[in-house]
Amino acid sequence: MARRKKKLTAGAIAWRIFFFVAGSLLVGFLTVFLDAELGIYLPRHLAVSLAVGIAVAVTFWLLRLLKHPPLLLRDVPPLAAGLCAGLGVHIARFWLR
Repeated sequence: MARRKKKLTAGAIAWRIFFFVAGSLLVGFLTVFLDAELGIYLPRHLAVSLAVGIAVAVTFWLLRLLKHPPLLLRDVPPLAAGLCAGLGVHIARFWLR
């Protein structure tokens, strides 16, 4: 049996936009908050990388819990996404010095 594609309605597109914006804001707020908290105990470069990784992992987990995973990263585990994001920030910070 062939799967039929669902037609995107205005409501479905609005929900996708809402969850995209909400997820982006959540990652931003969590990163700033976690960086401030981890910056007390860890060196700055490590605190930023960990904050980004944790924020991405938490956001992916919450979006999956709400049944709205990111469109292109639907099958990526939240922990893997967080590790890749944190590692990417860590590498970028060292490379841009």
